[in-house]
Amino acid sequence: MNVKEAITKRRSIRKFKADPVPDELILQLLESARLAPSGSNTQPWRFIVVKNPETMQRLQKASFNQRHVGQAPVIIACCADIKAFGEFPERIDELIVSGALPAKTREVFVPSLKKEGMSADIKWHLIIAAVGNTDIAIEHMVLQAVELGLGTCWVRWFDDNKVKEILEIPQNIEIIALLPVGYPDEDPPQRPRFKLEKIVYYEKYGSK
Repeated sequence: MNVKEAITKRRSIRKFKADPVPDELILQLLESARLAPSGSNTQPWRFIVVKNPETMQRLQKASFNQRHVGQAPVIIACCADIKAFGEFPERIDELIVSGALPAKTREVFVPSLKKEGMSADIKWHLIIAAVGNTDIAIEHMVLQAVELGLGTCWVRWFDDNKVKEILEIPQNIEIIALLPVGYPDEDPPQRPRFKLEKIVYYEKYGSK
């Protein structure tokens, strides 16, 4: 299966078989997430793999009783660690050593991101970056799951505080999504999508 096929076949699965998902397949999903790109290689994503039935039932309740959250044999809680940007200098040094960035990058970027000099605007942009980077890693898992014959569903409708309490997540960690994973017990049709003409412009916004 190539990437285009995986993208085309991907569906949001809300009905799963009871069959357990082998640990080696879960590790493949997590490995695909680990290899995702991130700004300055900060890699802010963190994942909690949940299989305990009692915990999953609590997560279902915290997700406003969405059936597929409790029905899937595995849930991966996908999170972003805002404190990961505190290691920004180390990540820049790694990129310089690897040859991905010139040495002068350290002089340009690192001073501006020190805590004492970080503006509220920079902090806000770092939060956006952490969320965006983690989204990329999640979608890596979603597409890898298709190739492995697994189904997933992005879940963003949940009570953040309750999920944090259930999974003992610290306050500096933001929950980006819950990802139920399992073997699909349904084959939903492709949802309607806009044509390119509606979403693509050339050179300037609104220009066809």
